[in-house]
Amino acid sequence: MLTTDSTRKRYIGYSGFVTTPRYFDDVVQQFTAVAPEGVGAMQRALHIPGYEYHLNERTRNFDLLDEAATCLAESHCQVIGQAGSNWVHCTGTTPDQITRFCDDLSERIGARFLMAGHCIVEALRHLGARRIAVSNAYYRDDWRDGINRYLEQAGFEILSSGHMRDQGLYATLEEQLEVEDQTVWDHPDRDVMESIRLAHEAARDADVVVQTGAGFRTAPHVPALEAMFDKPVVASDNALFWGMLRELDLGIPVRDHGLLLGTL
Repeated sequence: MLTTDSTRKRYIGYSGFVTTPRYFDDVVQQFTAVAPEGVGAMQRALHIPGYEYHLNERTRNFDLLDEAATCLAESHCQVIGQAGSNWVHCTGTTPDQITRFCDDLSERIGARFLMAGHCIVEALRHLGARRIAVSNAYYRDDWRDGINRYLEQAGFEILSSGHMRDQGLYATLEEQLEVEDQTVWDHPDRDVMESIRLAHEAARDADVVVQTGAGFRTAPHVPALEAMFDKPVVASDNALFWGMLRELDLGIPVRDHGLLLGTL
């Protein structure tokens, strides 16, 4: 006879990620490194043949988010996170429209669907932020302009913003592309730390420092950056992780991973 213990679920929470095509996205490993022990995670990369990371490719393929989220929900994920901030603005949508999209999709598939770009907005609201300094990381110009517009539409005042070329870390996009090719879009820690530091230096009066790119693995560096700045750092990855863990509502505190995750 099976005992109660032998028939229990393996995981205390079931999570899924929709990830960018043609990119080794280790978001599952990054997430489980900060999540409470026992949280399970899986991912589904979008299939877009010939994908070259252009914003208009996301616009044309926005409907694939629905398909991927449905597949993950049918695989028993309770919460589904879409990794990559630019999808929230690629079709010209506003924060209110993305809220409705996520709510409608969640209701239809029976699992909570969250988008990284909008989790930044929700995290900033949760922290009571008004004025922000933004590191747009490795972004192209149209990505930078789109996400900044989205943040302003959400009601935040951007005191400073810029990608690494704006900040002088790379002289040209071609120089930056060489690094992206060599690292498989996993930017060096020095880029992550320095771009965020420069964003803070440009606007020390900001309430929060924001980092918008999922290709910057920022979550492991958040505690050190916050100690340096004495203020919260909200990034594409830790905001999405916070949003997903909040939805799972496990009742387990998350310690030593920064101020935002520490509010859980």
